[in-house]
Amino acid sequence: MENFSGSYKQTKTTEFLINLNKFIFVFGLPNCWVDNLDFPVIFMKVLNVLSIYGNWSVIIMNIFEYGSIYTQNNLSELQKSDLMLFLISHTIINGFRIRICHQRDQIRNVMYKLGIALKAVHNDCEAEQKMITRSKFFSWALIFNCVMSVIMYTIEGVLRVIRTGDTFNTVITAWPDVHDRSVLSNIGRTVIYVTWWIYLTRIFSVYSLVICLTIAVSHQFKNLKSYFYSLSKIFENDNVSQTEKEQEYEKAFKVGISMHSETLKCTDEIQTICREVFSGQIIFNLTLLIVLMYQMMNSPRTFSNVLTLGLTALTILFSTGFFMWNAGDITVEAEGVPVAMFSSGWENCYHESSVRVRKLVVISMSQAQKAVALTGLGIIALSYQSYVSIVKSSYSVFSVLY
Repeated sequence: MENFSGSYKQTKTTEFLINLNKFIFVFGLPNCWVDNLDFPVIFMKVLNVLSIYGNWSVIIMNIFEYGSIYTQNNLSELQKSDLMLFLISHTIINGFRIRICHQRDQIRNVMYKLGIALKAVHNDCEAEQKMITRSKFFSWALIFNCVMSVIMYTIEGVLRVIRTGDTFNTVITAWPDVHDRSVLSNIGRTVIYVTWWIYLTRIFSVYSLVICLTIAVSHQFKNLKSYFYSLSKIFENDNVSQTEKEQEYEKAFKVGISMHSETLKCTDEIQTICREVFSGQIIFNLTLLIVLMYQMMNSPRTFSNVLTLGLTALTILFSTGFFMWNAGDITVEAEGVPVAMFSSGWENCYHESSVRVRKLVVISMSQAQKAVALTGLGIIALSYQSYVSIVKSSYSVFSVLY
């Protein structure tokens, strides 16, 4: 961790990041904050063990799903499409979790910069509160959509049992057979269903972390703009001489340049940390929407089935949208930095100081005018426009194939 001394000023941002890390730690990710979490020691030990078993159970469930391709020979069309849907989604999101776990040190460094280092120089309370509110809204909205989707699949499974007498199946694995009604098979289905909910908690942790990090970066650009706009107030102080004002302004502007550089580094680090997540989410969105549209064409037109598929489609669209909208905000907010630099009060400097400051402002603005964007698959800039294009592409591919 760069220049971390072990102590820091408590702010709403640090409090939010601590709570975020408690949340993701409970749901299977490592603690990425600069301090140890203030959980009791016994609770931490128990939770670590449960996380290990939970993570491995999800991986084993995913492996068993692949095995079902060879062992489950009597699946209906609906069960086959459900199997394909879950197989793709579980594989991709398990990969997300494993990748994020291996990026712990990088995530910790980004959190330190966004929560402590950059806030120590300037902290716009309004931007800070907006960041926290927006992060909570998107995280809870995603959790709600995921939970509702799983609940609807559960209800659909129960209704099939009541209507047709089928066995209760949600996630189809190599064992038990979908038509096996033995007690042991029912116990196995219960274990698989519980494991499915454990897998759902891993979605909560990974997606909440990525969404909150992208929102934090976009609002750091807001904080940076607020800092540059505030520099003009230096010249409103009538208790110091013009020379002292110019010296203070020049020094403060250089601090702003340093903050901008660190913010750009944070953006690059977020790109590195989340590269596979962004790319995987685009593939996830394209593939699963095609599978869902195929499933809608070939499954019974019952109310519960249509509602289940609709909620699943909305969950996929919202999860991708939350990534791309908030990543797109980084581009939008970064574009306003050159204007903030220009409006920082450089025109109040005179003579030799004016020459130095104007050169500094021009060079800084030229650097800040370079486009800032997170990308997926190495070429797709995450933005509002690209999100719409990806959704349209899913339908275009489906219409060509079917």
